[in-house]
Amino acid sequence: MSYPLVEIYNSTNFVVSGKVDYASIFCSDDNYTVSPLTTWKAGSRGVCLLTKITATVKTPNGDIVATPYESSGTSYSQFAIIQKSPTVFAVTRIVNMLEDVAPEDHVEPTEQQK
Repeated sequence: MSYPLVEIYNSTNFVVSGKVDYASIFCSDDNYTVSPLTTWKAGSRGVCLLTKITATVKTPNGDIVATPYESSGTSYSQFAIIQKSPTVFAVTRIVNMLEDVAPEDHVEPTEQQK
C-alpha cells in the first residue's frame, strides 16, 4: 500500500520553493522548486502522511512567504500555490470533481499512528 505522489501546481507567475513535511521519522521530507505555471511532483512517498507544505514565492520585490498548508496527517496528494492579492500567497489543496482517490486497501490512521 502506498499513497499517490505529492503534486504541487504553481499557478503564479513566479518561481516558488518550499518543503513538504511528512508525519513519520521514517519518511524523508521533500524540498521542491517549481517554475511558474508548472507542476512539481515528488519522486516517492510510500505510506507517508503529509503534515505541511511551505512555500516561498520569489517576486521582483523580494521573497514572500506563503500561508502553508497544514494537516495532522493526510493522504491527499494534489496541491496548488495561489496568489490571493499582490503580496499574499497560499498553499491549498486542489479540490475538484475528481477527488484524490485512496488505494482500495486504504485505512485512515488512528490518532496514535499519526
